[in-house]
Amino acid sequence: MTAPGAGERPTVSVIVPVKDGGALLGELLEAVVAQAPDELLVVDSGSTDGSVDLARRHGARVIEIDPSTFKHGPTRNLAAEAATGEVVAFLTQDATPAAGWLDAIRDAFSADGDLGALFGPHLARPDTTPMIARELAQFFGTFEADGGGPRVFGPGDETFLSNVNAAYRRAAWDEIRFADLAYSEDQAFGRAIAKHPRWRKRYDPAAAVLHAHDYPPAEFFKRYFDEYRGLNETVGHVEEIHPLAVVKDALGLARADARFVRDQGGSTGDQLRWAARATRHHAGRRVAAVLGSRAAALPDPVARASELLVVMLSEWASTQVFIFGSLNALPDFASASIRL
Repeated sequence: MTAPGAGERPTVSVIVPVKDGGALLGELLEAVVAQAPDELLVVDSGSTDGSVDLARRHGARVIEIDPSTFKHGPTRNLAAEAATGEVVAFLTQDATPAAGWLDAIRDAFSADGDLGALFGPHLARPDTTPMIARELAQFFGTFEADGGGPRVFGPGDETFLSNVNAAYRRAAWDEIRFADLAYSEDQAFGRAIAKHPRWRKRYDPAAAVLHAHDYPPAEFFKRYFDEYRGLNETVGHVEEIHPLAVVKDALGLARADARFVRDQGGSTGDQLRWAARATRHHAGRRVAAVLGSRAAALPDPVARASELLVVMLSEWASTQVFIFGSLNALPDFASASIRL
């Protein structure tokens, strides 16, 4: 299969790895079908909740694999090999494409023959908590071009890439491929394409998906632990240990979350309530980053006990919001001056 040149509209295969996709899978499939992809491919690794039948009812071609063989990199390579499109667009099972998502992908690859990969923003859902909604908007905003809009990355630029919502020209994927990793295969690809002499990466705000995770503290910890374990395995990242900075940063981010709540019309009570939860969240994430990036050196009992550690630290840090808020005695938490 030859890659289309600039100006030619490429065929696109949408690929969704699935394991018990739940209610959001149906929403995703409907949104994808409405945008008329050239192919919809689902790779299912042992669903027992009817996800396979649901995918087939929406016209998807389904490849079923043994759950024990699933790995993020190799499984996506398997799917790309089976797909027929000149561009392969990956979504996770809980990432619902917004209107215009597929057109943005087609237009971008059509306009630039050297475009190898594209990723877009994750938008908050209506019920997303303030700390996640604020972080999503702030994080993905950093990838936009000066003045807003799409941005093409070159050597030395940010290497971030996320297979929650990413599309690849088949020729570029075939040269680089996803590494044989249990986690962070997308980050490894991002680093590889940044060094490639031809292929470029693009961030496009129009290629957006609805995708936001909200979990209890222990579940958040596990996910961040795994994320930073993957970063250590792929790029050698080791998070620095600064206990006081953990608390200080958590309180500072909680203040930003409270300001976000205020800007959305929340009361002072709402700001304080969300600040407490936000502090727990941010402190937990920092501890998870430290421990996850050192997972290879942690004995199994320590790794298991680390979940209790982060919950204890997060609970303690969250109480500091109220202590410092009371000491400042300001009616609007978002404008409070919080200091250690």
